[in-house]
Amino acid sequence: MTCLRLSIEPIPEGSRLASLANLLPAPQWNRVRRSVYQRAGYRCQICGREGMLHCHEVWQYSEETGCQWLAGFQALCVDCHDVKHILFNHDVARHKELMRHFIAVNRISPEEAEQYLRATSQRQQKLNQRRWTINYGDYNCWMPALASKQQWRSYVKLNRPAYRHSNYA
Repeated sequence: MTCLRLSIEPIPEGSRLASLANLLPAPQWNRVRRSVYQRAGYRCQICGREGMLHCHEVWQYSEETGCQWLAGFQALCVDCHDVKHILFNHDVARHKELMRHFIAVNRISPEEAEQYLRATSQRQQKLNQRRWTINYGDYNCWMPALASKQQWRSYVKLNRPAYRHSNYA
């Protein structure tokens, strides 16, 4: 399959709460996302749609070292952002909408889309089988003292025995 404009991102189950959006205090997260929107000209960086945007965290994984790191951010429309996380969507009607968006943006056939979705799901299952050390890159120093209950719950779930969390990895 050719290079896709819009991809589906596999995320290890234990890393879902590793998001800066979950862990940073709201004023800091708002500063990050506003700068991402501004840099993108207040348009979705994939399909170009204007309107409500989400700040998507781009993560990379090294299966050799077991390290995942925050590689950057993207300003995405709701549909592109939801496609990125379609593997966690359990609403059948919404899944169909998102697959139509994925097909339209990438200009691929429904069969190619389903094949890609299956391959991405298999990759996620493989990522789920190992322990991950999480590195926030330039944002390591921003990690909070976990002031809110929501941040604390996210952090505790992140640090189950099967996963390691590190600001210094």
